[in-house]
Amino acid sequence: MFKSFVSLVVLASLVAAAPSLVARAVPAGFAVTSTSYSGAGCPASSAVVNVAADSSAFSVVYSEFTLNVGPSLPSPDTKVCTVTLNLAIPSGYTVGLEPLESGSFRQDDGTVGGGFGINHAFTSSQLTLTTSAVLIADGPTSTGVLIIDSLDGHFTFTKD
Repeated sequence: MFKSFVSLVVLASLVAAAPSLVARAVPAGFAVTSTSYSGAGCPASSAVVNVAADSSAFSVVYSEFTLNVGPSLPSPDTKVCTVTLNLAIPSGYTVGLEPLESGSFRQDDGTVGGGFGINHAFTSSQLTLTTSAVLIADGPTSTGVLIIDSLDGHFTFTKD
């Protein structure tokens, strides 16, 4: 009896999860058709945008998205990088994003403020990701560095 009950609970859990499993499948016709990036945080040839073969996920690797504050350096130090993914979205689907993951490193002397944030916006055929970062020295001897090295995203799909 208990074994049957456990089997029934497991089966009910699988049925309840089925819509989310289906929603993760990449619909036929969906593709990331092109990518681009621009901004002080990612000058030409300093970023690589990789897209999964099925276009279900992407990653951005930055080689120069670095902010520094210290004696004789300007404060605040601010940089922005905008990454654009052009999308082919099949009729009848809405595309979304799972929470983005980012890689970064920060080290300072305890007298530096700031950080970074990532905003995203969808249009009918485009995803724009804007990463903004700032470091602010609290005094003339404050020192710090912030390095943003990667951004990873996974698409979600909802049938309208």
